[in-house]
Amino acid sequence: MDEGVTAVRRQFPARIKAIDDLSARSEDFREICRDFADAQSALQKWNVSTDPKRDERVVEYQELIAELSKEIEGALDASVSRTAR
Repeated sequence: MDEGVTAVRRQFPARIKAIDDLSARSEDFREICRDFADAQSALQKWNVSTDPKRDERVVEYQELIAELSKEIEGALDASVSRTAR
């Protein structure tokens, strides 16, 4: 399974079926999932960094993760709506 999809499944455990269904048919969704996993990984690195820009980067990655989470939820909601028709 794609690392990005795995990260999204961990973040949204109640929506695993919808995540699996959408990731099986959408490269765009898989790309968003990869971006999400990359942002989480970067956040973890910045959280333990001693770099003077640490706090600024932590906030940036937290914001990016929040935006990607909304995008993922929107894609899942749209996918569920389409399949319910």
